[in-house]
Amino acid sequence: MEPQAPDVLAMVHLIMLSLWGGVVATEAVIELLPFRRRELHPAAIRFHYWIDLLVELPLVLAVVATGTVLALSLDELSGLHWIKIVFGSTAVAVNLFCIAVVVRRGRRLDRDGGPEERLWRASRVVLACFAVGLLAAAGAATLGFRFALERAG
Repeated sequence: MEPQAPDVLAMVHLIMLSLWGGVVATEAVIELLPFRRRELHPAAIRFHYWIDLLVELPLVLAVVATGTVLALSLDELSGLHWIKIVFGSTAVAVNLFCIAVVVRRGRRLDRDGGPEERLWRASRVVLACFAVGLLAAAGAATLGFRFALERAG
């Protein structure tokens, strides 16, 4: 028996979410390390900059695209679906804000070395984004797993 289109799309959505989560976890390690070894801060800024542009941003866009198509494929969105959409949208919005902070911080470092305190302040904002985004993502994931279990029957 062949899987139905929404099932395949749900699997693609889950794969994109998993990849995104792995990238965010990797970035968290990259961002935390300079707080233990300050000399790694410029390298962490550069690594995170390129990861965001080349890997994370395309993954976020893929998650939004697959999630939108999945939501539109439903006959009716329940209250729990809307809550999941709010949690997921919050995680995406926080992540896009974080990408903007990372890109601005990376360009500042490349342009003039950036005032060190401003670079560290931006790094603390990035860590705050991880915390808020993780909470929102956990809410969306919890509901997503509930919906998957209901479909599995």
